Amino acid sequence: MKKSGIILGIIVIVALAIIFGITQTKKEPGEIKIGAILPLTGDNASYGIALKKGMDLAIGEINAKGAKGIDNQKLTVVFEDSQGDPQKAVSALNKLIAVDKVPMVIGDMFSAGTLAIAPIAEKKKTVLLSPTASAVELTNAGDYIFRIYPSDSYDGMYLANFTRNKLKVNSVSIIYLQVASISAVTEVFKKEFESSGGKVLSMDSYKEGDADFRSQLIKAKEVNADFVFIPGYLKEMATLLRQAKEIGVNTRFLSISTFYDPKIFELAGNAAEGVLFSVPSFDVRSEAPEIKNFVSKYKAKYGNEPDILGGYGYDAVNIAEIALQKGNISPDNIKKALYAIKNFPGVTGLTSFDSNGDVLKELKIMQVQDGKFVPFE
Repeated sequence: MKKSGIILGIIVIVALAIIFGITQTKKEPGEIKIGAILPLTGDNASYGIALKKGMDLAIGEINAKGAKGIDNQKLTVVFEDSQGDPQKAVSALNKLIAVDKVPMVIGDMFSAGTLAIAPIAEKKKTVLLSPTASAVELTNAGDYIFRIYPSDSYDGMYLANFTRNKLKVNSVSIIYLQVASISAVTEVFKKEFESSGGKVLSMDSYKEGDADFRSQLIKAKEVNADFVFIPGYLKEMATLLRQAKEIGVNTRFLSISTFYDPKIFELAGNAAEGVLFSVPSFDVRSEAPEIKNFVSKYKAKYGNEPDILGGYGYDAVNIAEIALQKGNISPDNIKKALYAIKNFPGVTGLTSFDSNGDVLKELKIMQVQDGKFVPFE
């Protein structure tokens, strides 16, 4: 009886050990941690918050999949605030790499911040995926640097061709924000516009934070150009448009996708009426299944329709998920998986990466009509 009791005890202990081991194994999924750098406070916070809303929606959907998600592991994104400041973006990236030890970072939003952190990401072999940076220089920033927003060279050429060939515009004045990405798209626009026979009658710049654009506007009014091209950031563009109305500049205005923010109506009021601007192909009214699904879930979560920045945040996380699905999560494997992506059907268009980590996407023209953003016909 004593021997039988010992054997029985051993069996019980082994059984309990197996059960305990299984329980521990299935207790909870592991965690995959990546970073994100966005302007979440300061003058440009509205852009970063819009991106983060789309990202948070995608993160929630991925984690709700459970075992069908990223190998039954929870996706955690550590958000850092760049405030739109390149130096703060550098500090954020160094922290994410050294402290959080992430293999991948989504960010920064603006080109200046992305250009500042790209050399560090490349040196440290950390994958950097920007949702919206457009600077031409990022094309050659390195093997670990990717973006899902078209390069300024593409945007500038598209706008110049649209203005000359679609609108039959012969002359423009240019008033632009003096930061890397805006300067780049401006130069490409000017070169392309002039090479097709158009004339740039005046060209002036300003700095971020400037609040008086009357001298530049008066010059544009005096040369009597057909259009005024005003690529910049929301706050300054809104002020410029209000002052243009005050001094009687009746010329039509053209801008870029930074204009595509409903806050412009609050900042500029009816001075924004009639402005044309380029944006990637995204339409909340689209019948495409991926867009209908996104819009429905976004409205359910936030109570309003998404803008294009929410779409880019959403796409960035879902593209990251594809790269993280491949197993053995390391920067090199993530990088290889991103290069392998072909025609990912995102809500902001089909995404494929070329050998430089660049993407080309279809653009379209929107306009402000009766206080709303509508497609230009």
